[in-house]
Amino acid sequence: MSSIRSFENKPSLHRRKKELLIFILIASAAVLSIFFYTYIKNSPALISKYHRINIICNEKIEREEYTNCTFEVVSENPEYNVRPMDCKIKLQGMTNAKLPKKGYRIELSNRISLMGMRKDDDWQLFALFLDYPRMRIKLSFELWRSLEPLNPTAILPESEYVSLYLNGEFRGLYLLSEKNDRRLFDLDDAQNNLDTSLILQAKSYEIFKEVKDNYLGWQQDWPNEDDGIYIKNTILKELHEFVNRTSDDEFFNPETGVYTLFDKLNLIDFFLYNFFQVHTDFWSNNFYIIRNTNPSKFILIPWDFDGSFGQKGNQEYSVTENPEPVVKKVNGLYERLLNNEEFREDCKNRWTYLRESLWTNEYLLDELSSIYKEIEEILVIEVFLWKHRTEKEDDGEEFIIEEYVDALFEWIPERLDFCDSYFAEF
Repeated sequence: MSSIRSFENKPSLHRRKKELLIFILIASAAVLSIFFYTYIKNSPALISKYHRINIICNEKIEREEYTNCTFEVVSENPEYNVRPMDCKIKLQGMTNAKLPKKGYRIELSNRISLMGMRKDDDWQLFALFLDYPRMRIKLSFELWRSLEPLNPTAILPESEYVSLYLNGEFRGLYLLSEKNDRRLFDLDDAQNNLDTSLILQAKSYEIFKEVKDNYLGWQQDWPNEDDGIYIKNTILKELHEFVNRTSDDEFFNPETGVYTLFDKLNLIDFFLYNFFQVHTDFWSNNFYIIRNTNPSKFILIPWDFDGSFGQKGNQEYSVTENPEPVVKKVNGLYERLLNNEEFREDCKNRWTYLRESLWTNEYLLDELSSIYKEIEEILVIEVFLWKHRTEKEDDGEEFIIEEYVDALFEWIPERLDFCDSYFAEF
């Protein structure tokens, strides 16, 4: 059955409330409007089950520079409460800054733990605006992190859903997460040489395709350039020369080749993970290259999950989407890997192993159901607050959040079936 009702993993509460929620969205918009502005917008008590972040900022929040503000956490769990403290805030991301609902970067005055996560002073608030069901980004985090017991390079920040109040006004559901930094990846102190630990972020649109002297499409996140350590261009030039100017014998040499530079299991899992979830706007940008002090190997970390699991805003992606041709076109490293029969065989075997031992249909649908159950009560309010356009809106079709929730539950098992068939012939 294609209906979401065929999935036993989804909470039965959702099935019983589906028609009621649609009725509320379509037939009772006026009532909900009065309810929202009277009781929710300035009354945090009604959504007290969600950790509440209060931010007070008397100046305009910009994208380039931080603005001073105060930060507070109020939670039903008293251990998670944080008394008002000084912090700085700025908008997160170039595209995000143009959207109606903004994401934010937070820099606290002290390193503290939030909601049981590790102590830090840098935090991120994801607005989830392009994530219509408000679950894809969270699921992306958890899916990659699920690999860590089998692959210690599968690192991403922890994250928790929160409700955000900005200057006393309810701004909706957000995903709070740690930052990708040296503490998360347990990196050594920086050195002012090419052996240093490092974090480089891809911002370009063609990766490992051209050898040049200046890689403006990359960002050096660690070491801190403010400390006068500049290693990005030299490191990237050496990697690009290796990818583009070595023979196949040199590239795959067991003693000096690609797997002496990059962690092989990481390369395999990185490909399978992003292939499965159809991670769009990704293969040529929006990921990290991480390395601890040389001779540690480079690893790849996925990032920016606005386009994943079949949807990015009002764009939808088929369960039979095959990104391999695009990957080869824009990513020179994976072009060489995917043209190698041994690497393809390793990917095929790894996919089979993961499907049998970890990424089963039941596991993924249970994970998604758990996420859905956590935010189900706030979804109707969140979507009312931040109205979305649909491709069919000009024909008078309303945006119905339940349709996107259902679509996600249906997309995952169908995508798994496609990947099973695809990798069987890989």
